[in-house]
Amino acid sequence: MKHLTIHNTNFITYKDDMLCIDLLGGVDMSQVERMICMLRIAYENYPFYRTTLDLYSDNQTERLTRLLCDKWELPMNQVSRSLHTMVLELETYRLEQLKYKGSQEQLQPSLSDEDREQALQLLSSENLLNEVLDRLHTIGIIGEDTNASILFMTLASHKYSHPFSAVCLAKSIWDKSDVLRKLSDCMPYGSYSYHNRISSNALYYFDSHAIQNKALIIEDLEWTQEMLKPLATLQTQGQLTNTRATKDKHGMLQSTTFKVVGKLCLLACASIDKNYEHLGLPFLMLHLNNSSEQDLAIMDYQQLIATGEIAPTAILQAQHQLGCLISALDNVTVVNPYATLIKLPDTISNPRVSLMLLLNFIEVITYFHQYQRESYVDKTTGETVVITHPDDIALAFNLLKNTLLRKADELHKATRQFYNWLSTYLKDMHDASNEESTPQFTALDIRKAKTIHPRTLNRYLQELKLYHYIEVIGGNKHRGGYRYRLIDFDNQDQVDSQIQASLKTTLNNIKKTDTSPVGQLDKTLLSNSQTHTNSKKGSRTTVKEKP
Repeated sequence: MKHLTIHNTNFITYKDDMLCIDLLGGVDMSQVERMICMLRIAYENYPFYRTTLDLYSDNQTERLTRLLCDKWELPMNQVSRSLHTMVLELETYRLEQLKYKGSQEQLQPSLSDEDREQALQLLSSENLLNEVLDRLHTIGIIGEDTNASILFMTLASHKYSHPFSAVCLAKSIWDKSDVLRKLSDCMPYGSYSYHNRISSNALYYFDSHAIQNKALIIEDLEWTQEMLKPLATLQTQGQLTNTRATKDKHGMLQSTTFKVVGKLCLLACASIDKNYEHLGLPFLMLHLNNSSEQDLAIMDYQQLIATGEIAPTAILQAQHQLGCLISALDNVTVVNPYATLIKLPDTISNPRVSLMLLLNFIEVITYFHQYQRESYVDKTTGETVVITHPDDIALAFNLLKNTLLRKADELHKATRQFYNWLSTYLKDMHDASNEESTPQFTALDIRKAKTIHPRTLNRYLQELKLYHYIEVIGGNKHRGGYRYRLIDFDNQDQVDSQIQASLKTTLNNIKKTDTSPVGQLDKTLLSNSQTHTNSKKGSRTTVKEKP
């Protein structure tokens, strides 16, 4: 393209020894079978000649050649050669612009020997999670140890064959977005796709390479069924297919199928006002800490950053170490021989989805601790198989305990918090008044004791009344409001105790079984396993084949 000058996509100039032709509006990229251009042709000091034609039409180009020859008395063969050369160079330019660059997968930079050695040493540490939390505290994720552990292992599972997904729920948009941005800074380069917001229809036209073996991070998850259903389908099935009617170049309707394929590791933020738990979505719902103590902890961290007590180099070093730790994890196969012993309490809602999330999270914990677990290599497939340890199940129960308890609660989390505060407030009133009757209250009494928006308070009261936690005993809607009193109905403490007892019993049954899970595996799988080797730091322990 030695004769073309690309000023921008809408202004291209062709110039040779005879003619100077400007293409105003550039070249149409949508219709490859045509090349309709607006030409401004100049020859010496003559006035410009302007025309619009299809350069792929021989009749139109020949007509233009004869017209220029008659107008400026030019040789026909030279004019024809100039137009032909311009068309060839425009074709080359358009083909380069039409190359699909989205399929080129970004190559992640490999770890240096020093970084890999440090990452393997950290992955082999018995205090792995504590080491990770110390670095997360350095980068500013504080007061969220349980949630931070779950979220970090969720992001680390993006290379795993069964990645995990989680949705963060909080009142403030800033709190949720700040956690996501700090976690994304710990990810290796090219291992995640960050979006502030994704519309519902955009998922069907996603580039598969943008999410294949990557983490999809959405800062603001749109609350619509059109958005949640495609995400759930992509998470469970690994693909999303959309067929819709489109028009061809002749204006005729035809069916076009768009397919997105990818192993989805989703990490998103959403508002706490919506009740996600009761929808049965295949995502773990995490409620971020919105307490006043959390506000004080975050403000203390901000002050430490401002005074320089936490240096920016320390933050960058912590981010680099966490990124190397994730990069050092290998995509292994996880086998959980204790899966049949795991039973969920009957009071938990959506037991199928809850059990699927629990088993998946146990696999993610084993995957994260792969350098501390027994493993073997199946020579038939060449895969490294890591065996789940009872400690992984105990850690999963401990981290997901609050989540499982919420699934058994019929009230929304915010409403449950308000109900607990209301019970304590009325009990204090009853003790102070020394009256035998149950204290009565109105919405105005609540607002005098607690700063809360009237519409939010009305929503809480309506939900409590709907589930028979409170009842109306008098008053008037237009004169001072209704008077309420508590009903001795709440049995949530008993339900929580039953769930904790059930989880403890399940864990005890698992620990009573054979401590060597290899004996419970299919011996045909172990026939190709390697013999036991002394495990060095950074290497896995290989299981010995049983006779």
